Amino acid sequence: MGSYCKTYENDIFFFLPMTSSKQAETMHALLKDKQNRLFSKNEEREDPTFGEFYCDTLTNHCLYECNNRVFKQLKRIHLGRFSLACYDDNYENLDEPLDTEVVDLFVTAHYHTGIYVVSLVCADNHYIPTQLIDQMSTDHLYIKDPESGEYVNVTTYMQKRYFLSKCGEAKCVVCMSNHPEDRTELGYMLAGETWVSEHIDYKILPHRIDALLENHACYDYYDSYLSRSVVAFVFKDYPESFLERLETEASEIFIVEIVLFQNTAVTRTNNRVIEELNENDGISNEEIEELYVEFGHTMKFWSSNVFKYTFAQKEADELIEAFEIKKTLDEYYRNQDFLDRMVELKGNIADEESGEKMNTLLFFLSGFEGCSITLAGVLWVLQRTIPETAPGYNIIENIVSVLWIFAFFGICWLFLTLTSGKFLARKKQKKLIKEKKKQPKFNQ
Repeated sequence: MGSYCKTYENDIFFFLPMTSSKQAETMHALLKDKQNRLFSKNEEREDPTFGEFYCDTLTNHCLYECNNRVFKQLKRIHLGRFSLACYDDNYENLDEPLDTEVVDLFVTAHYHTGIYVVSLVCADNHYIPTQLIDQMSTDHLYIKDPESGEYVNVTTYMQKRYFLSKCGEAKCVVCMSNHPEDRTELGYMLAGETWVSEHIDYKILPHRIDALLENHACYDYYDSYLSRSVVAFVFKDYPESFLERLETEASEIFIVEIVLFQNTAVTRTNNRVIEELNENDGISNEEIEELYVEFGHTMKFWSSNVFKYTFAQKEADELIEAFEIKKTLDEYYRNQDFLDRMVELKGNIADEESGEKMNTLLFFLSGFEGCSITLAGVLWVLQRTIPETAPGYNIIENIVSVLWIFAFFGICWLFLTLTSGKFLARKKQKKLIKEKKKQPKFNQ
């Protein structure tokens, strides 16, 4: 690790998709800890702090370039500056990092859907970029807790303090001043692996590196490289000041942020479907309906054209492909269809069991009716053979009437109970099918 020498300057942005099931608590905790305020649209900004400038810059890009009204309503919050632990890839002693980097922690929130993107912004990074990306890939992003003074996993920190849970893979954006002198380093960066490993001695095959190094840039001021977890931008003009660079970097970062909101929406619902499949004994129509409604709330993320400009939309489409969001969608629809079939099968089994119970009851009622008719016949014969003046005549006549009335209403009540249960179950299934048809379908 000590022999490594960087041949470029860079900024690194880590993005962790998260969700909250405790919306009120999350909002309260975030607003309590935020260290910047958002500027109104017409307010002049004088000497803003870094957190204010970052939030304002990304918000302005969304307002300017987005067609989708939802993304213009995203709230960005700066939670302060932290120390990020830097390790080698052995990860043996997490309490004693080899080095540290200064990072700023941000949260971009969509409160209505409970979806969040947590960002770690490392400006002017001096540590080995591929090693930091390896830490992201292996879930070893640790920050120093300002209260305890200990290094804790950033996911654990966000869960404990803000009630946020990780939902999907972390992503990374690396903005560079120039290409690494050894092109293999860029390949390892896109692969999410450290280029200077203390843990392994084998290498990625050259033709695999070549496959990663396709330039996806749409404009001439940068080169762009994409993989499932890393986006690398090499800018032709790389200003010395980070605040100057951010104006250019934000034009790419906010697109990554938007795509992550789309990906998190699908991942969250798919994870819940998988949980239901694993615990299918307790599944119900109500739980299926809740999943449909939850996913329906995120439909607003999926308008056909999010961006005003053709090539911004093209970059987003390529990110969706690189991040394999369509595969997640395919998996969701496959799991959801399986879940629907499971519910339908259980409904059919319940119908069969209900039918068997109805047949049993009808058989019982038929026997009961037969007995009551026989008894009524006997009583009728007795009634005819016994003189009206005989003792007990009125009692016999009342018994006959009561038996007939009881038998008639008993049969009606049981029949209505069984048929109404079937009707309500069928109505619920039709409602679920109708709700599912409202879900967005995407070109595969």
